[in-house]
Amino acid sequence: MARATLGIQGIHSLELAVRQAEPWLNFLTRGFGFQLVASSMGAAVEASGTRRRLLRCGDIRIVLAEVIHGGSNIKSFLERHPEGISAVRFRVADAKAAESILLERNATPMGAVCNEPCGDDTWREITIATPLGDVDFSFVEQADIQSILMPGMEPAGSFDPAHNPAGLLGLDHLTANVRTMMPVLAFCEHVLGFTRFWDVSFHTEDIRPGVGTGLKSVVMWDEASGVKLATNEPLRPRYDASQVNACLDANRGPGVHHFAFNVTDILTAVDAALAADVSLLPMPPAYYADLPKRIDAQGIKGFSQPVEALAGRNILLDGDSTGHLLQAFCRDQSRQNEHEDAGPLLIELTQRCGAKGFGEGNFRALFEAMTKEAGA
Repeated sequence: MARATLGIQGIHSLELAVRQAEPWLNFLTRGFGFQLVASSMGAAVEASGTRRRLLRCGDIRIVLAEVIHGGSNIKSFLERHPEGISAVRFRVADAKAAESILLERNATPMGAVCNEPCGDDTWREITIATPLGDVDFSFVEQADIQSILMPGMEPAGSFDPAHNPAGLLGLDHLTANVRTMMPVLAFCEHVLGFTRFWDVSFHTEDIRPGVGTGLKSVVMWDEASGVKLATNEPLRPRYDASQVNACLDANRGPGVHHFAFNVTDILTAVDAALAADVSLLPMPPAYYADLPKRIDAQGIKGFSQPVEALAGRNILLDGDSTGHLLQAFCRDQSRQNEHEDAGPLLIELTQRCGAKGFGEGNFRALFEAMTKEAGA
């Protein structure tokens, strides 16, 4: 007998807990073409203590949740963490049916299914706790999947679906950093019904004896919807020195470290972001000096752009005989905003051309390149 599913249809929205919405609003609208389409108003703000602004680009929705008074649940999140993702909402066919399955699988609900008016529609939502610290997962049923409203919101502007200067296609994946990933993997498998999609374990001890660090990453996914969650944990030796652990320290606990936008053309997306003063993570010249050899060694297929086009934009290339993957990483928000409490959350841009992996080759290639730069 086939196992019952939650009926996940995709990610409805990511909610960012922020102290001030304006920096994020400016960053997302100017840098990536998001449009402010709705905002909570009046009684909804007063009752919740939170003003929520809904931004949309294509089918991607991001909610900026800003504290207005002390009764806000966002206030308690921000007392424990810097700004970052406080909730992930999944779109489901039937919230009540999802609740029944979640309870059968021993999920921890944070309340009953809510039924709230939302424009001419009804919003049904069930929220559960997760092993990702203070990040909640919600399952939302909404008949009009193109709606630009959420409960308590009013339109804040018209939505132009053709306005998409960066060519965003959707959310490729979310990545979480944790001290130990087994509880997350068990949660994904036994509560959400996800299966293992991809994994890598990497340590640089062989490159830098006595100082190398490492990480393990596993991607779980919901095959029907394509939703993917990657989880990273540090590896010994020098567990505490791992980059994953540094992110945990900056976030003051586990959480979602980054989310990736799938793009039509990464050169166009990066150029649009750079024109809007988005700062990208710089890559060392040695990475690009070694790239032609790595393309041959890995048998990367389908790539025709000159390496110089990637180097000038800090774009990474990975892949194999099945295709290639192009990646660019924005600097984290603490550096974008030049404000430490903006947090370690960052955005990745991803263009997939046949490749299904997550840049495994870039882990080692980047570290080797940085080692060469340091020794030059």
